[in-house]
Amino acid sequence: MRKRTLAAVVALGLGFGLLLLSLHSRDAQTPSGDAPAMASSPRRTERVFRPERSGEPETRAIPEEAGTPPLEHPATEADGVLLVEVFAKERPVPGASVRLYWRGPRDPNLGEAAWRLAGSGSTDARGQVRLPSRPGSYLVTARAPGLATQSRDVVRPQGEALTRLRLTLEAGHSLSGRTVVKGTGEPLPLVELSLIAHGRKLKPWEEVEAPLEERVFAHSDARGSFRVEGLAAGTWMLRAEAPGHGPELLVEVRIPAEGPLEIALSRAGIIEGFVMDAEGRPAPGAEVRVSGGVTQRVVTTGQGGGFSAEVEAGTHAVSARRGDEAGALDTPVVVAAGGTVRDVRVRLGASALIEGRVVARTSQAPVVGATVDISPAGANGDSGRAVTDAEGRFTVEGLAPGLYDGVVAAKGFSEAIRQGLTLAPGERFLVEFELAGTGAVEGTVRDVAGHPLAGVGVVVSDRWAPEGLSSTPAEARTNAEGHYRLEGLASGRVALFAHREGASAGQGHSLFLEEGRTARADFTLEETGTLEGVVRLASGRWPDKPVQVYAYPERSGILTDGDSGTAEVGSSGTFRMQLPPGPYEIMAGYPEDDGLAPSEPVTVSVEPGKTVRVELTLEAPENTRNLLRGRVLEPDGSPSPSAMVIGQGPADLDMPHFWARSDVEGRFQHAISEWATLTVRASNGGRIGQVQEARAGQEVVVRLQPAASIRGRVVRANGAPVRGFTLSVLPREPGSSPWMWSDQEFPADRFEVKDVPGERVKLEARSRDGARGKAEVTLAPGASAEVEILLGDMARLSGRAVDMTTGAPLAGASVFVSVDLASRFHAVSGADGRFLVEGLPAGTHTLFIFSLNGARADRTVALMAGQSLELGDVPVGASAP
Repeated sequence: MRKRTLAAVVALGLGFGLLLLSLHSRDAQTPSGDAPAMASSPRRTERVFRPERSGEPETRAIPEEAGTPPLEHPATEADGVLLVEVFAKERPVPGASVRLYWRGPRDPNLGEAAWRLAGSGSTDARGQVRLPSRPGSYLVTARAPGLATQSRDVVRPQGEALTRLRLTLEAGHSLSGRTVVKGTGEPLPLVELSLIAHGRKLKPWEEVEAPLEERVFAHSDARGSFRVEGLAAGTWMLRAEAPGHGPELLVEVRIPAEGPLEIALSRAGIIEGFVMDAEGRPAPGAEVRVSGGVTQRVVTTGQGGGFSAEVEAGTHAVSARRGDEAGALDTPVVVAAGGTVRDVRVRLGASALIEGRVVARTSQAPVVGATVDISPAGANGDSGRAVTDAEGRFTVEGLAPGLYDGVVAAKGFSEAIRQGLTLAPGERFLVEFELAGTGAVEGTVRDVAGHPLAGVGVVVSDRWAPEGLSSTPAEARTNAEGHYRLEGLASGRVALFAHREGASAGQGHSLFLEEGRTARADFTLEETGTLEGVVRLASGRWPDKPVQVYAYPERSGILTDGDSGTAEVGSSGTFRMQLPPGPYEIMAGYPEDDGLAPSEPVTVSVEPGKTVRVELTLEAPENTRNLLRGRVLEPDGSPSPSAMVIGQGPADLDMPHFWARSDVEGRFQHAISEWATLTVRASNGGRIGQVQEARAGQEVVVRLQPAASIRGRVVRANGAPVRGFTLSVLPREPGSSPWMWSDQEFPADRFEVKDVPGERVKLEARSRDGARGKAEVTLAPGASAEVEILLGDMARLSGRAVDMTTGAPLAGASVFVSVDLASRFHAVSGADGRFLVEGLPAGTHTLFIFSLNGARADRTVALMAGQSLELGDVPVGASAP
């Protein structure tokens, strides 16, 4: 699955998510006597570029392996055309080489886009080339002798026969600098560098990607110096890798650069140990998988059963398999930068399997040819794949005990996901996936006078997509009549936004899409205005780190992805964006370090056709007077990389003062209010710790306590065991804990969870027939507890969400029943506005309903055990008693 974006999503969305939660839901040493295989330095692909090592810095290199495979069924002009124009110095460039790459669906296990060469050609005397192409997402590159290669992401929208794209080629620029060891600054030689140009303006959680042959490769020399020539002006992503060191990723490198660039790489960690068979004998030739970094590391044991894997600093799950045997460590391994974890021992036993059926949700007919992809829970890695047979059945074998995620996809259906599938040694997990069909959306876009607008982009956001499944959003463009149509969309709640060409923001619209149906969404767009300005540091100089400006509309209701605008700040501190009219709150911040304080917000009013200017002031990154710094340590005193850290004051309630992640050395920092006195809590898995009375300007140390474990079973009121259930382990007060939990599914009648905080926690179990039960237990750090969860006679709550004004049913409304701070039950209304919330305990609870446009209804409900309460129509539009 695609899990690499999680850190960015957490940094942007956890605060908002917690707000919703408060309202809604829940010098490595090889083991002796062995010659193990060592994993290569971490890479996103298996193809490895190895530059020749010389005394001079590498200026530009071509990978040994290149060549993106072509589309199996190339497009024709009947499918549509992308007309590419290539210019230089305002003149057409004949003979320029242009390539068109189709961005295919992501590999659910590896999180990588599947690229295909969709077409290529040379420009004519007018600098033009016609490339047949179907609607979809593409990367276009153009190159000509003596000029830098230009790359651009482009969407061939649905409903448009001809899409135009103009590329301007210029002379290339150079990027020079040096590679060093982080912490010491000593030169680091022979570091591999790969650069990818930003093909478009990206959202914070999106990634820069390109086919291998469209990346620029280089390496530093024996003194750690490098120089890369021929780079196009713009923003680039740079990745640096070296044996014995973790990768360093610079997301935004500006070209032309203001000066030499220093790239500091942290030392890698080492995990080494042995794999033994069921009899305790060495297991040579076993495949060892280490999951938890950007990529899954795979090594093979030597003759003595030993292995050694070079990994990024962080938390890693270790498993092994050989033939029909498999095994895994009970708890993850934490490795600090430059650290070595030795004598890890994995014992093989009977392997487990996941099998089941894939059916269509509406007809329950088997889905033939569906792909089933199994990966480690919450991490990239290929644990197994299958394709369904004529009866929709599949089997994925050879799995080690542990947690897995499953993604199922089939042509004509929406993707389905199951997370936290938990396997014991030798266990057989039966699971059924239901696939919903797709639908379409169409409509018109007009101006305020009612005239149709041509060339307006209408984009489908992945706002409600399960994390890890999102790809490039579908996009259409309006024709001369202002009409657009989007097809093949996942059914359910859909967020759209329409924007004029060049606008930084647009108008959002949310709807509920039924499978097999076409929904309608019309837009009225006002003329945009211009916001421009300058960002300075408090000292008066320009920022020397990447800075972005954010424009948030000041209005009520739910904001969609297209409502807010962003702009990059240039090297002279200036920015410019086109926005719909209205009031906005404007802020500047450092996108690569959200621990640094943003600027004070400024409110402006944007008017149609007019320009408004604003000046923003940022604290310099080196100004630390408002910074709270700290370090998170493991129970043994070693650094704890990638720990989640929150700071919370007495008045913060369910919303922490800040969130942060520790780096590879366990360090963190965040800007806080000068007056704040906070309790700082940290967690890494189930290991938690805290420090009280932390203030700005201090440096604190948070020592984690060992994790606890829970085992037990789920039974019904008559004592009968429950086979197959979902278990949630929740903090007793979720808003005050940095510990993050994902549900686990168990196929049998018992459960065991081994990475739980040593504190009071709440357990909730849900059977497959909707029955629920809960228990609370106080755990001591490092201790274990046995728990029995009794499924009670639960209540059901149903009704119909309707618009308070029109009485029309509200499809896609979010329905929450709040039982207590840690228990919130959720449902979504159907196309007829009907909703059903099951598994509710007896008592007096609060019902919240939120429509897609942000309207709200509150109601208090009293339920008895086993009761089915029908509310009838529930008006949504204002809070109700």
